Parts: sequence; C-alpha cells; structure tokens
Amino acid sequence: MPREAKLFDRFKGSPVKAWPKVTANIPPNWIERARVARKSREDELSKAMHKLRDLQENRPRATVAIKAVKAQLKVLLADWETSYQKETFYNGLRILLELSRDGKSER
Repeated sequence: MPREAKLFDRFKGSPVKAWPKVTANIPPNWIERARVARKSREDELSKAMHKLRDLQENRPRATVAIKAVKAQLKVLLADWETSYQKETFYNGLRILLELSRDGKSER
C-alpha cells in the first residue's frame, strides 16, 4: 500500500510554502519514488492515447466507445499529473533546502 504524501498535501504542492517549515532533509529516494511512480503510468497512458486516436480515425461514429476511452484517459492523465506534481514538489523542496544550507544546489 503506497504511503500518503502528507507533506505534499499539507502545503498544497508548493515547495516555497513548505521550505520555511521543513527542517529535515528530503531523502533522494522520495524524489526517485515519485519519478518511478510517474514513469510506470506512462505505458498505460500511451496505450489509451493511441486507442483514442485509432477510434477517432477508424471508427468516428463509435461515440460510446470514444466517450469511454476519453473518460479513462482523463483519469489516467489526472493521476499522471499528480505524480508529476509530487516529483517536482520534492525536487524543488530539496533544492531550496540545499540553497539555504550551502548557497548552491547540485541540480
């Protein structure tokens, strides 16, 4: 069962809002896990995009099937976008913490 992203939810995905309140380090594996979660969804997302395009080109009058694929694609895109936002949140927060400590970042 995946862990809840409490830090991400608490600050509504804004690393700038989280930076003054976070004193601990952001482990690199948090960023890596967020990236892996996003990348693992890309194959399914790609298949849904191709399926929609194929239906629209080859069966343009199959409105029920097109509508179902669009709904599935919308859910997949929302899920992918959340994963992307988490990845950028943790990466941005880690960079801000590095800047506040060392005056420079490695990324």
